[in-house]
Amino acid sequence: MKFRLLLCLLMTASLWLEAQPRYALDGKAYTSLKAALLEPDSVVILRLRRKKLDSFPPEILQFKNLRELDLGNNRITALPENIGVLENLEILNLERNKIKVVGKEIGQLRRLRYLDLGLNEIEVLPNELGKLINLEFLQIWGNEITSLPQSVSKLENLRWLDMRAIILTPSERANISDLLSSKTEVLLSPDCNCGK
Repeated sequence: MKFRLLLCLLMTASLWLEAQPRYALDGKAYTSLKAALLEPDSVVILRLRRKKLDSFPPEILQFKNLRELDLGNNRITALPENIGVLENLEILNLERNKIKVVGKEIGQLRRLRYLDLGLNEIEVLPNELGKLINLEFLQIWGNEITSLPQSVSKLENLRWLDMRAIILTPSERANISDLLSSKTEVLLSPDCNCGK
């Protein structure tokens, strides 16, 4: 079964790069936490990709004007409970980390429009996801998520959901489709009959 799953994932790998929305803000992007800490009120964009971070740096929480945060390709396992202090955050990229649990604190980020949780170790999303009423793009590809919380039906602005590289049964696919608005494009890997 592991071989079939790997084969299914490899078959869809080329699809991952297609149709990926690129969502970024204009402005100076800080790529060093040290540099950003010198001007905390000026930090609107912070990109700390591939910095070998094992945890969410608590210093980030002092950037009250932060609108885009990219912590992709690290080893982060969890979000801080007080992430809601980043009330201006619109873009949050946590792809390719080691996150297993997304806590209810994610629902505090009410201005979030783009959330990338792709390729982590997540099995369940919290019901508080439905509080992200401005969310337009949600990427959860490459996780172990087989269902969405009922609250996602409240995400009227959700235009794009990426659930590729997740093995889903036909009934799981149908349940996900039933929860979402018809204007939401859902990207799923082709059904590969991988033994689920």
